[in-house]
Amino acid sequence: MKVLMVISQFHPIIGGAERQAQLLAGKLIEKGLEVRVVTGWWRFRTSRKEIVDGFHLFRNFSFWGMWGIKGLRPLGVLTYMVTLGIYLIYHKNEYDLIHVHQALYPAFVSIVIGKELLKKPVIVKTASSGMTSDIRQLRGYPLGDFQLKHLLNKMEVLVANSKVGGKEFNDVGFPQSRIEYIPNGVVLPQKKKGNYGQIKRVITTSRLSKEKGIDILLKAWACVIRQEKTLKLIILGSGPLDHELKKLTESLGVIDSVIFMGMIENVMEYIQNADLFILPSRTEGLSNALLEAMSYGLPCIATNVGGNTELMGENGEENIGYGDFIIAKKGMLVNPDDVEGLSKAMLYLIQNGMKREELGKQARSSIQENYAIDLIADKYIGLYQRMLHRTF
Repeated sequence: MKVLMVISQFHPIIGGAERQAQLLAGKLIEKGLEVRVVTGWWRFRTSRKEIVDGFHLFRNFSFWGMWGIKGLRPLGVLTYMVTLGIYLIYHKNEYDLIHVHQALYPAFVSIVIGKELLKKPVIVKTASSGMTSDIRQLRGYPLGDFQLKHLLNKMEVLVANSKVGGKEFNDVGFPQSRIEYIPNGVVLPQKKKGNYGQIKRVITTSRLSKEKGIDILLKAWACVIRQEKTLKLIILGSGPLDHELKKLTESLGVIDSVIFMGMIENVMEYIQNADLFILPSRTEGLSNALLEAMSYGLPCIATNVGGNTELMGENGEENIGYGDFIIAKKGMLVNPDDVEGLSKAMLYLIQNGMKREELGKQARSSIQENYAIDLIADKYIGLYQRMLHRTF
């Protein structure tokens, strides 16, 4: 079976969708499939062709961003759409089906060229929900509303990684019967957390941007550190709010207890040395960072948004009062933008070792049974086979 994965941007540009595409492609290669990835050539110094994790990667000309020219994104998007269409036609004999990561403009091109012109099966996966949902992003691109309408009419199947993501497409008219739920996957670490004693290090892994809510975490941390003065908060990641968040740390008087590590290659190394994981996002799809923390057995606190609720074992109907939290089956949930609720949740787990151990072990077990990348790859292979035989 020959699979062509399509994604707007890819390695070395790193984000949740990019990481999932790379992880899945590598696992499918291990399972005997032939996988190619086509993406945009957004950085001039990257190669047009290379091999990553055993699969061939090709970057289509996209113009915008290649020379650091600002204000040309619409031109870059349109150029990429044309070059992607050409690629799909020229290489039509090199793939059996198309798997598009993110329901954005590459999905529109893949449907028009791949499905309607070349009669190839096309699977589209939606990556995010809420304020950064694929629907909202697509509408912001040239002819975005037209593209979205075409996708809703012509997609054979949409893969949603969370119930929230699927519901957003169902709410705008995509049939529930054609939505397939396959969550993101994670490599299950052989080592798992064994010591749930005293907490020393609290960690978060996040892009430093508004939707990730690190400002709320810092404000909540200022409340926590007044009672637990020996703790350290470790923040992994970089982003446009880097300087602003560091200034906030100074103004809150917590600079001595907060460590900004920047972008880190081996995140799991830091997770394995941490005692508590926090995800304070204002919006999420299905968080890779939360999956990784839970896979190791870290007790986790996350906001009640996107796929976080499902990961924690709840059904999304929970009503959390402002300034409060709930103890879910596999972690704790708080409202986004709730400094008081987050600080109370952190203090509860910091001061309750038995609950930390219970939630950490439940989290690890859930990831092993439902989110291991081997299981997720097998689900995709089954879907590919059904699509190829038109039995979906």
